[in-house]
Amino acid sequence: MVKSWLKLLVVIGSLLILSLTSGCALQMVSSFDMQTEQQIMDVAKKVDRFYVQLSELPKEKRTFHFSQSTYLNIEVELSALLMRQKVRELNELTTKQVEIIQNLWLQDKKQHQQTNSISDFLIKTRKQQYQRLFLAMIRGEQAKQQ
Repeated sequence: MVKSWLKLLVVIGSLLILSLTSGCALQMVSSFDMQTEQQIMDVAKKVDRFYVQLSELPKEKRTFHFSQSTYLNIEVELSALLMRQKVRELNELTTKQVEIIQNLWLQDKKQHQQTNSISDFLIKTRKQQYQRLFLAMIRGEQAKQQ
């Protein structure tokens, strides 16, 4: 009799634990945000356009002065994207990714300002680098849908 009660308690306890654990989901990342995904794609497109436009110019016309307003516009876009990520809960990874891109952008801007020119090699390298970074961010945001 005691054994049957013990078995019954074990079964009930197991069912209780299973029902509690299956009903609770631990969320470690922020939820999907369509506006963030669109904002990332918009900034990525502007960065891509910037490097395509530079590549179309002869090297002597790729001055910092020619590109200064575009650098500023993209810098503002990145700041807005960063601010959006900082206000979202459980969003440290995306925030860090935006900070990395923003720092790279500022470094690239500073280097262009110092050299007052940009080579075909740097244009190609940076374009690919930013494409990889933005693609990783978009995929990360899309993974939050699942």
